[in-house]
Amino acid sequence: MDGLVPRRKSMAGIVIRSEAIEKAHAHPEMIRSGAYSPAVKAGPFLYVSGCIADDVSNDMTGQAREEFGFIKLVLEEAGYEMADVVKLQAFITDANNYAAYSAVRKEYFAQDPPASTAVITNLLIPDALIEIDVVAYKEDA
Repeated sequence: MDGLVPRRKSMAGIVIRSEAIEKAHAHPEMIRSGAYSPAVKAGPFLYVSGCIADDVSNDMTGQAREEFGFIKLVLEEAGYEMADVVKLQAFITDANNYAAYSAVRKEYFAQDPPASTAVITNLLIPDALIEIDVVAYKEDA
């Protein structure tokens, strides 16, 4: 786990950073500046920050696939798997896109899906259709 960076003493946890994550992130400068943590490990839990697709010109299916791919990368960099995800939140800009998101989610969580919440809302990034964050748990982490 060479990508792990100790958190400041005042905070409980370890920030997950790596070159692979920076290369895959839509805004790597935010990670390098310390303004954003892709994920934080606290005990056996890994909290993955909200992910927005780099290519927001894609439709919902494309954006959701890109975001789940990034989440998978972050999990793997920290020694977790998609099967370790226990909570998923999706922030969607249009309820009409929920079915497309749900179909992609099933590609990653075909069996034993995590507890999930979907919220219809506006997002900070123009043209982004979805933002996803997850919490993973692994006993031996």
